[in-house]
Amino acid sequence: MITALLAHPYPRFSVITIPLLKGLKQQFPQMDLRALYDMYPDGSIDLLAEREAISRSSLIIVAHPVFWYSVPALLKQWFDEVLAYGYAYGENGTAVKGKGVLWLPSLGTGYREGEFPGEVEISEVEAPLKRMWTFCGAKWLDPEIVDTRKSLTAEGFSDLIERLANRIADWESYHD
Repeated sequence: MITALLAHPYPRFSVITIPLLKGLKQQFPQMDLRALYDMYPDGSIDLLAEREAISRSSLIIVAHPVFWYSVPALLKQWFDEVLAYGYAYGENGTAVKGKGVLWLPSLGTGYREGEFPGEVEISEVEAPLKRMWTFCGAKWLDPEIVDTRKSLTAEGFSDLIERLANRIADWESYHD
């Protein structure tokens, strides 16, 4: 089972994140696509529902645009509330232990071609996320960073979905 966390606060501006996850959903109909901003517009996260989704999964996809060197606010809130002590870490906190985490950030048009704001590397944005998930016992998979500042042809988009679908299928074949 795959759970995909989609955190895009402005879905009408999504040129890659939402279409990408919809393409993956076609490849993996069993994928639980959780559009956090649609599900929780008031910011009141249903912990039981989110934890149940995580418990059914062997792979967690985290997809979002990069906002000011980080994740959108609701995704950060999701991390804080769902991945709490006693559930994801600490005493009896083994809920994500051994699960794969595939990070799919997108760098949007707010960033100029060839640079990231303040000359920060994407690895600096990745570091706290990777540390958080691995601290909880999850397996951090190599991320798929999507740079939407560069045009992506229909063929390039299809190749991206195929590459991700192959990675997901490989993970699933060893972790069902």
